Amino acid sequence: MTAEVTSFLPYHEPGIVTILIQSSFILILNVVNTLFDKLIFCGLLGQVFIGVAWGTPGAKWLGQEVENVIVQLGYLGLILLVYQGGLDTNFRSIKANFSLSVAVAITGIGFPIALSFVLQSVVDTTPIQAFAAGAALCSTSLGTTFTILNASGLSTTRLGTVLSSAAMMDDVVGLVMVQVISNIGENSESFGAVTVVRPLAVSFGLAIVVPLACRLVAQPLTTWLNGARKSSPNGALNKLCQATHTAFIIHTLVLAALATGATYAGTSNLFAAYLAGASISWWDSEVPHLDSAKVGCSHDSPSSPVEHGTSAGSTGSPNPSSRDEVGPSMEGEATARETTPKEQSESIASSGISVYHRYYAIAVQRILQPFFFVGHFPILSLSFKAKQNQRLRLVSLFQLQICSAVQSSGEVLSIQSLCSSLNSSRAYGWYAWIFL
Repeated sequence: MTAEVTSFLPYHEPGIVTILIQSSFILILNVVNTLFDKLIFCGLLGQVFIGVAWGTPGAKWLGQEVENVIVQLGYLGLILLVYQGGLDTNFRSIKANFSLSVAVAITGIGFPIALSFVLQSVVDTTPIQAFAAGAALCSTSLGTTFTILNASGLSTTRLGTVLSSAAMMDDVVGLVMVQVISNIGENSESFGAVTVVRPLAVSFGLAIVVPLACRLVAQPLTTWLNGARKSSPNGALNKLCQATHTAFIIHTLVLAALATGATYAGTSNLFAAYLAGASISWWDSEVPHLDSAKVGCSHDSPSSPVEHGTSAGSTGSPNPSSRDEVGPSMEGEATARETTPKEQSESIASSGISVYHRYYAIAVQRILQPFFFVGHFPILSLSFKAKQNQRLRLVSLFQLQICSAVQSSGEVLSIQSLCSSLNSSRAYGWYAWIFL
């Protein structure tokens, strides 16, 4: 009988108190996010406070199991936020501002670490403690950065391109430093060159392999598919490419494959998510695609996200002169030209960013993104004790722990750094350090 009970999950109707708590939690998250976005373009701050109020640091209305689920779903939202940032990538702007992005990234990494060493004598710490404090503030919260850029409408501007590119560079370097500090704290004997080289090498490898795969595999394959579809407009291949959900499936597989491979290889899956979005954006704008009218398809047939891969930025508007030249006697040509705006709108609607907005955006904006900021808002607590290993603890906001600052003979130093919010604010020139 016991085996039967544990072999399935029994269904229990949730109580009214649970329903009210969880429904109010989700509703207030979205209301506060909307208000803060309209006032200060930073709705995530309100979501953080709601997480504190409903979670363990506050009223403890949400149970531990619910908080764990929120953390897990929130990280899915973070991956999709970074993926959207990749889809918004403008490659021409990146090429034009690459040196500026590198300079911003170097500043964002070097300034906190340099400042921590400058303040080393003030708080009487060791060099390794100063380095750990600087490393806690140099990594950028990608989810926070992309959320603020989207809320303020800067994601497609030059400023947004520079900041997003610099954030990705900071993320790679920050990952290496966090792993170095963690290994030093947990077991200094296991620390070796692999700890530093592996995530860095894998990240550079992805940055090289993914563009090469796009150029040497995706582009020739698309050209071959275009020729095969053009030669057989009624074939199964053309019908498959015209299926409504084909692009959604392909984009999701690309995202999942890169994120999974990067994780097992030892680097950030967020960097892989950005590369997945950027590669799809490149495919949309740089690779030629067939028009449905050119392969003998009816205009009433469903538009294919695969066949129309051009992005909104690369799709031009209809030529005004061609519309003005239509005369009353050119009925056939006029009919053909009247369908051009429709075809072009279908082409825009089936790009990578449009597929994202069609299938992912609502869930991310209303559920997954708020869950990330209330349940996965990281706070780095650096606790250093004499005669003990230094350790780095990543504490969820639901499980916020405030360590008392005791400096008795320099034996204990506790630093609480609100890492994600401070680094997103860094995008607007704010630097803050909290020494408790």
